[in-house]
Amino acid sequence: MLIYSDFSLKESNTFNIEAKAANYIEIAGLDDIENFVRKRKYFEMPRLILGNGSNILFTKDFKGVVLKNIMKGIKVQKEDDQTVTLKVSSGENLDTFIEYSLKNRWSGLENLSAIPGTVGGAAFQNAGAYGAEMKNYVVEIEYYDFEDFTLKSIKAEDCKFGYRTSVFKTDFLDKVFITAVTLRLNKKFTAITSYANLEEKLKEFTVLTPSIMRRVITAMRNEKLPDYKKLGNAGSFFKNPEITKQAFEKLSSEFEGLKNYPSEDGKIKLSAGQLIDLCGFKTTEAGSKVGVAQNNALIVINLGDANGKDVLVYAKKIEKAVKDKFGIKLEPEVVIC
Repeated sequence: MLIYSDFSLKESNTFNIEAKAANYIEIAGLDDIENFVRKRKYFEMPRLILGNGSNILFTKDFKGVVLKNIMKGIKVQKEDDQTVTLKVSSGENLDTFIEYSLKNRWSGLENLSAIPGTVGGAAFQNAGAYGAEMKNYVVEIEYYDFEDFTLKSIKAEDCKFGYRTSVFKTDFLDKVFITAVTLRLNKKFTAITSYANLEEKLKEFTVLTPSIMRRVITAMRNEKLPDYKKLGNAGSFFKNPEITKQAFEKLSSEFEGLKNYPSEDGKIKLSAGQLIDLCGFKTTEAGSKVGVAQNNALIVINLGDANGKDVLVYAKKIEKAVKDKFGIKLEPEVVIC
């Protein structure tokens, strides 16, 4: 196991923000985790577990140790006529895994296509897109517990999955390292088409297949999200806010045409992108280092040479504008470090 000092994280985050890790270790397997634990000097430092860096904003250098997850491996555990259960190493690229699963005619995750994260990261925050969520396919999650130095697993029903969150993002944050995610995928394809724009795009197809769904969803994401290699971003910067039906009725009487979707707990989910757009953030000021994507105001972008503090200041400006205009507090989906 190699330990790098004063390591640049610019290539390890999709915002393309320059930040340094005082110490950087790549974790390729359980042996690397156990070796890290034995090095007390580094184990006792503040730690940050990093996947593809597609959901993080660095606002400063990290003074502790960054554990970069590069764990790989896919193993079929069991299968029958209807489903297949696979144990997937947490460092596997999510989109690459989805492509692999469809080649094997295993469906379920196609609606999450083109999300630039890892399988472990997707489970960590219960990634979701176009009507599907990671939690619907997770059976259990394996993790290494830094508090008692043992390998454990937790069933999906105990993971406290919610809207872009899980127990790993709350109670277990920085206390464990996700090593693998067990997923149950389907052999019989059932299309999830409830997302409004997706349903419209699919009308031209008389027969739907998982591969067609993947192709259409990938195209839709590419239309809405700038290429992070050209314009740094972390996808949706904010969560879509949820409000009560009574609050929505009051708000919609003042602002007509607000996009809204039913939430699982009976609340109404609003479009954060629309709220930001209505606050006038679609037009980027000349000379600005930070802006929002022209096709989706929910995407905060690094226009070239912004640092993390520049992005955070701009995000706070958006939060204040939405709060002042609509009385709604936006909550970041991105992890701010």
